[in-house]
Amino acid sequence: MSVIAVLNTKGGVGKTTTALNLAVARALDGRDVLAVDGDRQGSLIAALSNREDGPQIAAAHYADGQILRQQVTMARDRYSDIVIDAGGRDNSALRAALMLADLVLIPFQPRSFDVWALDDMAALLAEARAARDIRALAFLAMADAKGKDNEEAASATPEGIEYLITTVGRRKAISDAAGRGRGILEEPGRDPKATAEMRRLVAAVFQ
Repeated sequence: MSVIAVLNTKGGVGKTTTALNLAVARALDGRDVLAVDGDRQGSLIAALSNREDGPQIAAAHYADGQILRQQVTMARDRYSDIVIDAGGRDNSALRAALMLADLVLIPFQPRSFDVWALDDMAALLAEARAARDIRALAFLAMADAKGKDNEEAASATPEGIEYLITTVGRRKAISDAAGRGRGILEEPGRDPKATAEMRRLVAAVFQ
């Protein structure tokens, strides 16, 4: 089994949408998936409550870091995969998710504030790695269709975080599907480019 934590200390970078799509992708593959919402706003749990069809995805909301750590630890043996979405700030839930994750996935946008937030994540990872080894991947979410911003953002990825060349563009089809609690892989005909991008991301994360 695997625990994937989708984290960033900055909000609005696509964490919840990414976590939802990863959870859906694994469920479509026949895996027993638990989606854990570690954000007090509860966006992931709210989105999943909108699902009307498709494979069932168990979901839980633990905004307190200690509770999140206890509950996910107990759930590890019951699920094939656990996907954790923590809020956009340095708090107890984010730190708990760091310590639980087999892989930390960090979505960010090609903007200066987002790139600077990667330094915060690198510092948190360095602190957590004093206790255990953690692999961390960063990728561009809501990436620009073209231009130098993507390349400049990629080159600024700090030491200790691997840059994943797979990017996901700013796709309306992805956000629309997420609002219905669905992954874009459940609606492949809506936007083939978005579907292909998400397939590549899922393959890279769960290779």
